[in-house]
Amino acid sequence: MRLSEPFETKRMKFRLLHINDIEAIYRQFSDPEMCNYFSEPPCDWEEAKGIIEHYKYPDGKDNLRYGMFDKETDAFIGTCGYHYWDQKLSQVEIGYDIWKDYWKQGYVSEALPELINICYEHLGVDCIYILTHPYNYASMASVSKLGFNICEPCRNTDEEQVCMKLMRVEWYDKE
Repeated sequence: MRLSEPFETKRMKFRLLHINDIEAIYRQFSDPEMCNYFSEPPCDWEEAKGIIEHYKYPDGKDNLRYGMFDKETDAFIGTCGYHYWDQKLSQVEIGYDIWKDYWKQGYVSEALPELINICYEHLGVDCIYILTHPYNYASMASVSKLGFNICEPCRNTDEEQVCMKLMRVEWYDKE
């Protein structure tokens, strides 16, 4: 599988974002409730286009973002992907966001195992981590179910964040 190839889970289709997704991306990243725990403030239309452009050509790059869509209705559910791939340290940060209409329905638990496998199999990293707002308890609970544990920060940021990591050996040992 190439990183740019679409794939599916039980309820979702995943594919790279393209300019036709601009309305969904703008809605997702301009909504104040959605952005409550984001490190960036709500975006405008041009910034939404920039998000799509940033992730346009992922194969071989240090970042990738998939759009997540309902298999039956094609409704936009959210995005997930990786960034801050550090080949020297053999680690990568992942991120995800689910549109608020889909919160607490298991979409993170369905999407992240696919993303984790992509990172371990295609990037060859030994460590996957997330950085999250200290009050984003739902996110921390979701990833802890997958084996992520709170740790010292894997990279420096200007904001107060909780770092949670999952080591390759822990991921494959639980199977």
